[in-house]
Amino acid sequence: MKRLLLTLALLGIAADAPDAIVKYRQTEMKALGAHMTAMSMVVTKKQIASRAHLAAHAAAVHAVSAGLADLFPAPDKTKSSARPEIWTRFDDFKRAAANLERESAKLSELAAKKDWKGFDAQYAPVVAACEDCHERYRIRE
Repeated sequence: MKRLLLTLALLGIAADAPDAIVKYRQTEMKALGAHMTAMSMVVTKKQIASRAHLAAHAAAVHAVSAGLADLFPAPDKTKSSARPEIWTRFDDFKRAAANLERESAKLSELAAKKDWKGFDAQYAPVVAACEDCHERYRIRE
């Protein structure tokens, strides 16, 4: 029993290790990017067969954006594309993340209503929110 508790405790510590936090954050951001790319293909008419999955993509972007600032709990030394300014200007970073959450909520609502003209128009502010944050807080490799 003691061995089991010790193992569970060590797993808990490992899960919060800086490299695990960064890996999880990168996975979340890649997922967000994949959903954005899928929507882009429809909005820009590169894939016109169906809009059936747009509501799911928009909801996923909104869900990730709702906890975006939580993915950056503390400055870390682990190699990543996060600029140190995230933590020195964390209130500004949280405002940028909140902007993405707001804009993606609108997108998700439009998709749920199947308002495709509105959806296509709202996609641009969501992209702009992503780009604004990346411009200020992401190291381009």
